[in-house]
Amino acid sequence: MFELGKLFSRKPDHPMNSVDKARDLLAVVDETDPVTALVEIGTWANSLAGADGFGCEDRFLIISEIEIAGSRVAMAVFQEFMRHIHKRDQEQRRIYESLHGYWAALAEAYERCVLDHEAGQAGAAAFDKHLGLAIARAIRACERAERTRQMRYIGSGEELWRAPYRLFAYAEKRQLDELPIAVHEREVRSTIRAELLRMAGMSLAALHEMPPEQVELTGRILERFAISFCWSKEAAPGCNFVLDLAGRLPPRQHAVAMTPAPGLRYFGGGPALPKLEEIEALIARDLLAEEARFGPEFSQAQIVSVIRHLLIYLGADPPKRRFERVSASSPVTIAHGFGSVAPRVSTLEAGSGVVIDEDLNVKQRKQAGVQLAAETPDSEPETWTMRDQSEWGIGVDIPQGLGSWAEPGVLCGIRVDEKSPWWVAIIRRVDAPEFGRVHCGLWIMSKKPIATHLRAIGSETHQAENWETSSGGFRYHYMRALLLPDTVKAHDRPVMLVERQPIWIGELCEIMAGEHPRHIRIMELIEEGADYMRIGFSWMPMVSAK
Repeated sequence: MFELGKLFSRKPDHPMNSVDKARDLLAVVDETDPVTALVEIGTWANSLAGADGFGCEDRFLIISEIEIAGSRVAMAVFQEFMRHIHKRDQEQRRIYESLHGYWAALAEAYERCVLDHEAGQAGAAAFDKHLGLAIARAIRACERAERTRQMRYIGSGEELWRAPYRLFAYAEKRQLDELPIAVHEREVRSTIRAELLRMAGMSLAALHEMPPEQVELTGRILERFAISFCWSKEAAPGCNFVLDLAGRLPPRQHAVAMTPAPGLRYFGGGPALPKLEEIEALIARDLLAEEARFGPEFSQAQIVSVIRHLLIYLGADPPKRRFERVSASSPVTIAHGFGSVAPRVSTLEAGSGVVIDEDLNVKQRKQAGVQLAAETPDSEPETWTMRDQSEWGIGVDIPQGLGSWAEPGVLCGIRVDEKSPWWVAIIRRVDAPEFGRVHCGLWIMSKKPIATHLRAIGSETHQAENWETSSGGFRYHYMRALLLPDTVKAHDRPVMLVERQPIWIGELCEIMAGEHPRHIRIMELIEEGADYMRIGFSWMPMVSAK
């Protein structure tokens, strides 16, 4: 009998076969190199996911210890990842792989607990009290791994949705999908459904169109608001997206022609969308509290940009491609950054003898007058390969070793051949299926850009010309600008680009170009990019000369 009892109580053949041993082994992990430490911790999680012989509860408690140690190190590695985020080199790859590997291994380890429970493995009954938490943590870790991939613009694999769908289906079966759960200590309660919807929202949000910082910000915003999405097991008003728990396809728009099936679940932005609009309104009035800003590293302009993006892509009518692309294969010259683009396009200065009308058309009246000193571009252009094009967009392949700066939101100048003028474009999407291979999609904003300067005057009631200094001079603020006469208007207002810097809605500026001064009022910040801001403005009435 003694030997028989010993047989049934034998622990798994694994170094971490108890919580105490797990703590001992994790305590000796050298955290002086956080990246290496996170790889080691991720390896422990991966081994727990594949090891047999554990009771459901025992495996879960050990994995929880691994996550406690790993999350502390992962925070330091993530901070280094963000500091290195705009580089595309081997060190960035090493940091990325440690983070992604850790989250992916953690997701698989928690999933193994749930699968063992579903199969009725040893300790299943004792594990009942942890089941909902394990499912929520598995989906959360899966989302974190995928978010990290998207910050490197690495496309999702076919297997991405297999685990989240299967886990959620089991949660529904056990009636746990709406149960309030604190996924980790000191967190606001979530639900398993909210965890899945956060991941679904990220999938629908066209993350390849965002700078990496905004990808992270999107995740944080959805952490707060995905719980307010609407949800239904049947097609319902407001549920304009659908996912299939029995399949592997990512969430997508619901089509009326879809055949109903037991695994289909319908959802939409629901009450989350007006809540996002409330955040945007608070920012417009500078009333958003510090604790509500999703992290001190994000500016209010970044928050507004992401919220507007989410309102578009999670709204009732997400955007569709408007112009057909045709294949192409030719070299194209690309310059990047405001300081490199502005000196290359057509330039107008004060006293240049032209008139600019309210559609930004330029009419020559006399020979050029006062000219400012010519500017030198900040960087040399690169030659990429065009792969397709439409009227207002091009797709390109970036040769290996070039374009290390390429990411969504970067301002570019495009020249299709040496005789052509420079166009102004913005990188709108990036796809990096593997390190060393990068594809970009660029939105051409203007084929007739005009470079000039603005002089900030202030407001109508407090103009800069009244701010005389003690030396008898005046203090004006100047900024470089790109006029875009052929770009799409915003809310029926003309649009321009200015260098990224503090601006104020309602500020008056003088366009430093043309025969007569023209004044504008800044009406809205449409978008903040890496080194530019896209603004909508209105013309002020012209004052007749006395």
